Amino acid sequence: MTEPSLLERLLQSLGLGNFPSLQRIADSMDPIAWTLVLLLVGAVLMAVYFSLSTRYAFTRLESTEATPEILLFRLKQDPTHLTPQSILNRLGGEATLELLEFGDKMMTASWRFQWSAIREELLRLLSRQNAFGPIHVLARYYQSTDTTEQDSLRIRRTVLIHKLGQRRYLEPAADGSPAQLRLHRHPAEQIGELGFDGPTIWLDEGQEIREADGPLVEMDVVDFTTVEDATVRLRIQRTATAGGGFVLRLEKRRKHWIVTNESIEWTL
Repeated sequence: MTEPSLLERLLQSLGLGNFPSLQRIADSMDPIAWTLVLLLVGAVLMAVYFSLSTRYAFTRLESTEATPEILLFRLKQDPTHLTPQSILNRLGGEATLELLEFGDKMMTASWRFQWSAIREELLRLLSRQNAFGPIHVLARYYQSTDTTEQDSLRIRRTVLIHKLGQRRYLEPAADGSPAQLRLHRHPAEQIGELGFDGPTIWLDEGQEIREADGPLVEMDVVDFTTVEDATVRLRIQRTATAGGGFVLRLEKRRKHWIVTNESIEWTL
């Protein structure tokens, strides 16, 4: 009498002694059963192969995407690829600045629709930091790094870029009338170049001017609370029925003016 196999002894210990042996199972199988077994084994092997190969491919892709250059390329195609906080965390200051400058140059409606909220959040997140890096990125984005320039000019340029982007452009009216920038100035304020894409008019106190023919951007006198704290009121009138009034608060940090808060006074 032959000794029971290890499997048979295991089955007996589990109370499964009546379970048929492997030999009996093999003898009872017909060609169809063997075909099904082979298909099952093949399916298991394929599942293991694709699981391992897919995991390797994803790991390699994530490793590649971890570089700021690849992430920046992806974000220029789709700005919603990452959240604003993830953009800052993974790109760093220089690449984020490049993305901001790139985004402001794009004019397609689909891009601007996606980009607007992301840009606003990026600027807000940068302004919450008091370190040199984020502040310098904002100053370069606002094109106001010249600390010898009069504060009021740097503040006005910062406000314009903050609201309109680096192009400082507002779409013309339906009849082609260009947007106009009007600046109410203090008598001691220096007149300078702000880079607005359209006619720029500086108004002294009490000076009257006729209604604008097209879209209008109007900025009040810069209100300095302290030498490092200022408030600016801005009105943007795109059409007779579309526009808004805004109040922007700025702080001077490390010799650069940063927009720290913005509120809406009214909208149409």
